[in-house]
Amino acid sequence: MEFENNVRLIYEKEGEKWLENLPFLIKKLASQWNLEDLKVYPDLTYNYVLKGWQEKNPIVLKVGIDLCALQQEYAALQAFKEHGVISVIDANLEEGALLLTQAIPGKTLSSFFPKQDDKALRIACELVTSLHQTPLPKNHSFPLLSEWLKIIDQDWEFPLHQLQRARKLKDELFRNSKSQVLLHGDLHYGNIISNKDTWRVIDPKGVVGDSLYDMTGCLLREPFKLFMSQENIFNFLRHRREFIANYTQRPVKEIWAWTYVQTVMSICWSLEDGQNVDLKRKFLEILEHDDL
Repeated sequence: MEFENNVRLIYEKEGEKWLENLPFLIKKLASQWNLEDLKVYPDLTYNYVLKGWQEKNPIVLKVGIDLCALQQEYAALQAFKEHGVISVIDANLEEGALLLTQAIPGKTLSSFFPKQDDKALRIACELVTSLHQTPLPKNHSFPLLSEWLKIIDQDWEFPLHQLQRARKLKDELFRNSKSQVLLHGDLHYGNIISNKDTWRVIDPKGVVGDSLYDMTGCLLREPFKLFMSQENIFNFLRHRREFIANYTQRPVKEIWAWTYVQTVMSICWSLEDGQNVDLKRKFLEILEHDDL
């Protein structure tokens, strides 16, 4: 299972111990919150996620080894709660657990690709716009996007010219940034799900930075594996870029720059975790060939 491999790879002995204790933790949480008929979601990556019932209400139970990340997600969900995110029912932050409303039917925005790509982009952009209307909470502890991006200033097994270009673009983007808002931080199509007659956002990271960040990077290349398999990928990329430029009234070149910087940061994160980065490197090459 990818989830178990990721936990062991990143957290080593601590991860192995956490996995061994996981069945007991789930049993404890199920008892605490009166949960029934819990079933594991397929295709888990870093967190253990189950769906089930609390009395007659469908719920999602999310448990993670990274307590700080779950606490940050909880804070972001609370901040965004009037702006399109899934609802929090309860939390046990000491155990790294969130109890959430289950979205029904729960299909992701990926289901619109590729035939209804403009519709998917518009839904995503409208949700981002709503999220960014959230006032920054007083005395918040959300990190700054500039702190995230310090990772590209480190040395990596990475073509030096690409790192240097990302660093230069990053500095230019921060100098010219005009808006600082609370960002989702990882807004890909899999994190936008259907709930009755509307759409809801899940899994916010919670980071403060330029509003354009949430509309580039991940969003521009989603759903990633399927997007990368398209024969006309350059046409898709250029059309999406123009769509977002028209929607945000921001320069196309700025959208390209944020996407380049975010992609390099994502590669660095994956290298840090010992993960395969071939597909992300390929996307970075596509960006370079499609240079503005």
